[in-house]
Parts: sequence; structure tokens; C-alpha cells
Amino acid sequence: MKFGILMHKNTQNIGDDIQSFAAANLLPSVDYFLDRENMDTFKTEDGKPVAVVMSAWYMWSKWNWPPSRYIVPLYVGMHWADHQVDQQDGSPIKTEFLHGIGGEYLNAYGPIGCRDLFTYSSFKEIGIDCYFSGCITLTLPKMPIKKPEKEYICICDLPKPVVKRIKKLMKNTGIDVVETTHYKDYRNSTAPWSERVDAVKELLTIYQNAKCVVTRRLHCALPCLAMEVPVFLATKNSPPVSGRFDPYWDWLHHCSYEQLLKGEYEYDFANPPENGKEYLEYRNSLIKSVTDFADKYKDARGSCDEYNRLNYSDEEIMKWRHDTMKSVMHDWLMYTRNDFQTIKELNAQLDKSNARIKKDHQEVLKEINTLENKIKVLKAEKSKIEEDNSKLKEENKRYARILNCRPVKATIKLRNAFMSDKKKIKL
Repeated sequence: MKFGILMHKNTQNIGDDIQSFAAANLLPSVDYFLDRENMDTFKTEDGKPVAVVMSAWYMWSKWNWPPSRYIVPLYVGMHWADHQVDQQDGSPIKTEFLHGIGGEYLNAYGPIGCRDLFTYSSFKEIGIDCYFSGCITLTLPKMPIKKPEKEYICICDLPKPVVKRIKKLMKNTGIDVVETTHYKDYRNSTAPWSERVDAVKELLTIYQNAKCVVTRRLHCALPCLAMEVPVFLATKNSPPVSGRFDPYWDWLHHCSYEQLLKGEYEYDFANPPENGKEYLEYRNSLIKSVTDFADKYKDARGSCDEYNRLNYSDEEIMKWRHDTMKSVMHDWLMYTRNDFQTIKELNAQLDKSNARIKKDHQEVLKEINTLENKIKVLKAEKSKIEEDNSKLKEENKRYARILNCRPVKATIKLRNAFMSDKKKIKL
């Protein structure tokens, strides 16, 4: 039997290709590269089944489930989550594809190896036979050891303030800081696997020869564990909100961005400690699972029907997909209608508020206009008072000059001599 691996052909994250590379590394050959989003339409050229390591994140196109009967699957390192589903336009489906025929399919090929404890718990809750397998990237081999001209540490996809902080810590240590990214846009690419795997190997080799690696990326941290490269995980929250890091958060040296910026952690980037060894049990188990799978099917013969464990016809599966989609879309329509009604009510409240604000604004403008008119009157009165005060001052000056005139003073004194005190003029 021929072998295949899953790919996310339109990925923007080289971490997807790192997972595919890890699976490919454990198989005797890779004859097929299956698009993760179109597993339901996969068909081999000769009509024969293909043994596929089904390790991946599942998945944007949840309508395209279960996979084709041409696939003989090994489910290890499977991750499922609905925290990103709402980002899909027009696809509100969450766990519906894991019930009915979709759930029966998984149980037919179970137990399912889950990449993280979030997936494991989610599957257990809905009755899917599963276990925690760990991520397929834990099986990666070491890359070529190349002594660099100058020692360096790697920083992968961390925020600018954190990068700045680490560079400051490395200043005057004689150790360079190399920045890497897992952003790799294959959305409109026709790059063959040979080109994509070369990019994976190049990146992993950079990590392999680093003094240590500091990252927020799961598929940077776990490959470093596998390659025995000292690695430090820094994330926004401690622990991360996403269940993707459970239990890996506890396996790794770690802290939050805020803790790193404040120096609230115990790790020496210039002299990093060894990684923990918790992953080794799962690495060895994963390697055994995939190699046993490969040994089981490398000389196998037979038709798709002989290996198919799901006892439904293509027509029954198609009807289930149709009914599931119809049900989900109906529910989504109801939610949407409710949302539209809520929006309508909120808009009505907003219109009332705007009308009230407009009325209040007009009243305030009216009051402002009245106050402005009053201010104008007061300014005019003030101006008149100031003008009268000015005239009065001039009159007082004139009277003072008259009273200070010597003949007037003499006349007033003469007059005062014949007057009572009450009638005397004061000088």
C-alpha cells in the first residue's frame, strides 16, 4: 500500500508544513499529499487505498467530513477547536460534524490520538474514543549541527517590546540575536513539496544550532524539544487562554510577556538550562505508533472496501452531510434572525437617543444664544459705565483744578468765615 500525509496547501504558517514533515519522516515513502481541507474528495489514480498519517489541525472546511473511503487513516496528533470557527464566513458549524456519521467514523478508526488535552477532553465529552498522543512534531529528528561563526539565540514571532527587551539583555554578551518567523504565505502558491520541505529544513536547522530559542509558537517550541534545543515559551497570558498549549505549558520554561518585560522569570538566555524530559515518553510512543502503522500497511494489498470500517454508502454519507449542513444553516439562520432583531431594536434605541440628544442640543444652543445676548447687553452696560466713569474722572480732575486755584481758595475761605460749620465748603 502507498502512503500519504496531510498538508494545508494554502497555509500562512510554516508550522503546518513542519507537522507534515514530521509525519513524512516516519514513513517509508510519501506517495500522496492530501489537502487537509478536501479529504472527502480525495481519490487515488489506481483506485487503491492509501495509508495516511492524519496529524493536523481540523479544520476550516468542516462540511468536507468524513474523509474519503480511499484513506486508511492513523489518527495521532489531532487537534480540534472551535475558538477559530467563528472567523469563517458562512460556516457556523462547530461540533456537529463530530456527531452522527462523523463521530461514528472517528470511533471506527479509534482510539484517536489527540495533540492536546483540550481536544482530548472535548472528544471524551461527546463520546469519541481517544487518548493524549502528543504532537507529531515531538518526533522530529535532529537537524545538521553546524557550528556558527558567532553564537546566537533565536527569537520567533514575539512582540516588539519583548524583542527589544531580550536584545537589551543580550547586549555585551557576545551572543547575537536572530529573529525568525513562522509566517509563510502559500495561499496563492504552486510551490511543490520539495520546495516547501527545504524551507522547513532551513528553519529547523537555524533552531538546531541556536544557543536557545524564545518563542510564542507551539510548532517552534515542540520541534525544539524534539531536537533538544533549549527553548523558552513566552505568551500573552500565563498560562495561554488557548487549550492548544495544554499540557506543553508545564513541560516548558515559560512566562508571560509582562513577566518577561518586568524580569519576573528564572531563565538565563545566555546560559540556558536543559529542557525537561516529560516529552520523551510521548515522542517514543508516537514514533512507535507511526512506524507500526507503516509496517502494517507497507506490504498490504486489497480494495478500499476491504479497509473501510464505516458501514455507510457514499449516498448515505452525502445525505448525512446534506442534512447536517441544512440543520446547522437553519440554526445559524435563526441565530442571524435573532441578531438582526436585536440590531433592529438597538438601532431603534439609538435613534431615540440621537433624537433626544438632538433636542437637548437644540435647547442648549438656545440657552447659549440667550446667554450670549445677555452677555452682549452686559458688555454694553459695562462699556457705558466705563464711559461714564471716565467722564466723571475728567470732571473730578476739572473740579480739583478749580478748587486748587488761589483766588477760588481765598473766596471760599472768606465765605466760610461767615458760615456755620454745616454750610462751610471743605477744601
